[in-house]
Amino acid sequence: MGDIGLFLGALLAALLANEFRVRKAADLLGYLEAAVGGVLMAVGVVFASGCNWGGFFSAITALSLHGYLMFPGLLIGGLLGALYVDWRTLRTLKSLELGELPASEASVRRSGEAWRRALLLAIGVAAALAFLWLAISSPGGELYAGALLIGLLVGVVIQRSRFCFATAFRDLLKGGGEFERSVRLQIGIILAIAVGAAGVAILKYVGFIEPQAYVKSVGWINIVGGTLFGLGMVIAGGCASASLWRAAEGHLRLWAALIAAIVAYAPIRFLVHAAAPWIYGEGVLITGALGWVGGLAAIYASLLLWFLFLVYLAYRRGARIW
Repeated sequence: MGDIGLFLGALLAALLANEFRVRKAADLLGYLEAAVGGVLMAVGVVFASGCNWGGFFSAITALSLHGYLMFPGLLIGGLLGALYVDWRTLRTLKSLELGELPASEASVRRSGEAWRRALLLAIGVAAALAFLWLAISSPGGELYAGALLIGLLVGVVIQRSRFCFATAFRDLLKGGGEFERSVRLQIGIILAIAVGAAGVAILKYVGFIEPQAYVKSVGWINIVGGTLFGLGMVIAGGCASASLWRAAEGHLRLWAALIAAIVAYAPIRFLVHAAAPWIYGEGVLITGALGWVGGLAAIYASLLLWFLFLVYLAYRRGARIW
């Protein structure tokens, strides 16, 4: 319900801002790349015990060590993805020199007419209300309705802010491209984790949430999962959440990535857990090993060090990040 809410929130925000239009990929290879990226993200989710949110962002805010292990994998995967995108761009430029025209922009049909925009907006509102009614009328409806409404708000926020983990990790180590935006997004991630970790620590400390809640497996497989997920999200053109809001904007390429990821996830998870359960280790609660004060202090110290490293990268490249 949260994902449905996120999609509908992003759709409504895009329609209100007149930013919804059907965007086709340049060619069939674009859809194939997106599907491959979706499958890589599915494998990464299985290995890292979560996507860019569950395996990294929410993991650290839940005080689980497995979030820190996915982080270097995302850096490596983002770099590999950026190198691949550069190679593909170079090939496209060479094909243009030979007179081959890409079909991407030519195939985009704007849907900004007032009547069509109003119709789509009405359909989006009706869909949101229908899912809200379905959530409320289901057993445990308060939980589902709350998830839907929170998803709607998150969808609006990330669509308007264009928040994407793929952008945050793609050009960070390589430089060039959207390096300055990557650094700004990373600073946003740091601030969000700082707030989230404090909130979760309070909830776990007072017993509202079990201390071991969302503390997942720790091992080398988290790094591998992060690498595969990072590579996949850059190739696909969006991370887990960005794929949802960009699909809501009409990017057909991201529909291919989402469908491939959803179809691939269940069989991959079944095969991995059945054939190689030994690759997963025990979960480690950071505050359980260092205490509540020590654990939070370690998290904030790591966030400060990462922030200083970002400032150093920006200084070396002469970038403006403020």
